[in-house]
Amino acid sequence: MSIKLKINLLLLLIGLITSLAIGTFNYFEAKDRIITDAYKKAELISSFAMASRNYTVEVMRPLALKVAGQGSFHPELMGGFYVAKAIADNFSESQAGYTFKQATLDPVNPENLADVQEREIIELFSADRTNKIQKGVMEKDRKNFIYIAQPVVAKNGCLTCHGNQEKAFIGRVKRYPGPAGYNYAENDVVATFIAYVPIQKALENLKAAALKTTLASILSILLILGVVWLFLEITVTKPIVKLTNLADNMSRGKNLDKAIKSKSKDEIGALYDSYNRMRISVIKLFEIIKKKKKIAVH
Repeated sequence: MSIKLKINLLLLLIGLITSLAIGTFNYFEAKDRIITDAYKKAELISSFAMASRNYTVEVMRPLALKVAGQGSFHPELMGGFYVAKAIADNFSESQAGYTFKQATLDPVNPENLADVQEREIIELFSADRTNKIQKGVMEKDRKNFIYIAQPVVAKNGCLTCHGNQEKAFIGRVKRYPGPAGYNYAENDVVATFIAYVPIQKALENLKAAALKTTLASILSILLILGVVWLFLEITVTKPIVKLTNLADNMSRGKNLDKAIKSKSKDEIGALYDSYNRMRISVIKLFEIIKKKKKIAVH
């Protein structure tokens, strides 16, 4: 294996390792930024939805009852989650993929039925009542989401609609005649408010960008290696090959009268100068040998 090939292989190895290391570092750093930003968005959506629910329960519901009467039921004005979900759905129309859900085990609306993963979150909140927030990455329909979940705890005011069905608002019973959504007990964790922020597309775009960057780096390395290869060919390989041939001829006593010159001021130039001095020494040595032979003959 030639020196030139060894040098280029070493440079190729160093370049590939460096490119992969930098690419990997940049990928995971960018991924962390995507996830961090997604958490911030999920927290914002969740906080806004909870604030909407609390305002509905504390302000709009008492006002609606005062105006419409104690037996009336208008979820658009009185239902904390109904209002929060409506606002979140409106928001998601301009922000595709963002969803907000009150996942519960016994919902009035089938859309609110907790799936397996959401049931696990509700169970975590029930098991640890000090746990006020749960967050992480969740996969749904082969897509990744960042989620922020908060427990929904049944308060005394909730029992008016969700306690004993026979004591619930008549308007509520008429609107939702089924058995679901009743028999809550005060301070029980009955559901979770959970906000989902999609990160699948961002991660796919990041992977595509990382792949393009890595390929561009490899192409740049190959281009640099091509330049290095050409440089070594002109400045190192050719002069050394030429000098090797001259040295071989010198060992055979050929072309000793041909001086060689090099414009290089580096080690190659010094090597050429050494060859010229050696060539002159060999010529002188041959002349001495010839003189001794002549004397010996006479």
